[in-house]
Amino acid sequence: MSEAVQRALLSPDEVRALQDAAGSIQAWPAGSHVWGHYAEQTENGPAICRTENVSACSPTVANLVDGVLAVAAQSALGEPVTAFKDKMNYKQPGGAGFSPHQDVVAYPGVSRVLSILVAVDECTLESGCLWLADGVDSELATDDRGAVRSDVAAALTFRPAPLQAGDAVCIDGFAPHYSEANRSTHARRVLVASYAPRSEGYSREEYYAARRSVMDDASARDGRFRISTLADFEGDEVAPEVVAADVCTHTMAMRGGSLSTRPSTP
Repeated sequence: MSEAVQRALLSPDEVRALQDAAGSIQAWPAGSHVWGHYAEQTENGPAICRTENVSACSPTVANLVDGVLAVAAQSALGEPVTAFKDKMNYKQPGGAGFSPHQDVVAYPGVSRVLSILVAVDECTLESGCLWLADGVDSELATDDRGAVRSDVAAALTFRPAPLQAGDAVCIDGFAPHYSEANRSTHARRVLVASYAPRSEGYSREEYYAARRSVMDDASARDGRFRISTLADFEGDEVAPEVVAADVCTHTMAMRGGSLSTRPSTP
C-alpha cells in the first residue's frame, strides 16, 4: 500500500489554493449544486459532507483534476486518461465514515477506474483517514447497500493511510477501502478525482447521467435519500428542502454554464 501513497503531490501554493476553494465551496447552501451538495446530521447539527462534480464550478479544482492529478493517474494506469468524476468529502468533527467498498462497483458503466484522493487537511487515525486492503483484483461480494459484505471485509487486511495536506493516495477500482468517523476537533477534507482509460470512451456526462438514474431508482425502491450510488455512507443524510435540478443556485459561477467537456489529459 505504501507505493499507493504519494507524498507532497501538491505544492504548498496548490495546497493553499485548494484549501481556500474548499472553504468557499463548503459554504454553498445544501441542495444548491445540480450534481449534489449534501449535508449530514452530526452531534453538532447539520454539516456539509460532500460536493459532487466540483470542477464544473471551481477553476482551482478543475486545474488540479486536469493537471497534476491527471498526470498521476496516467502514470498509474500507464495510458491516457479521462477524468469522469470528482468530489469533495468534508468530514467535519463528528462526521461519519464510509463502509468498505470498491469504486468499480460504485461507478456505472466503467470497467477500469483509478481514483486519486488528495488531502486538503491532515488526515489522521483520529480524524478518519482512509484504510485500504491490498491484493484484490476482482469484484467482491456485496450486501444490499452495495458495500463489501461484512464477512468478506473481515477476511481482508486493511492498513491506514494517514496523510499530510497535499499528500495523495492512488486507489485502484478494485481496492477495498473505508474510513471511520472523525473523532477529532478538526475537519478532514479530501478531494477525490476518478479516471478511466481514454480507450474506454467513458465520459463525465455519461457517468453523471448514470449516477442520477441509479440513485433515483434506488431511492424509489427503498425510500432512502442517498449521496452516492452505493449506500455505503454511515452517516445520517439530510435531504435538502430544495434541490437544484437543472441550474446551480449557489453564487460561484459555473465554468461554461454546463457540465464541462474539457479534455482531461495532460
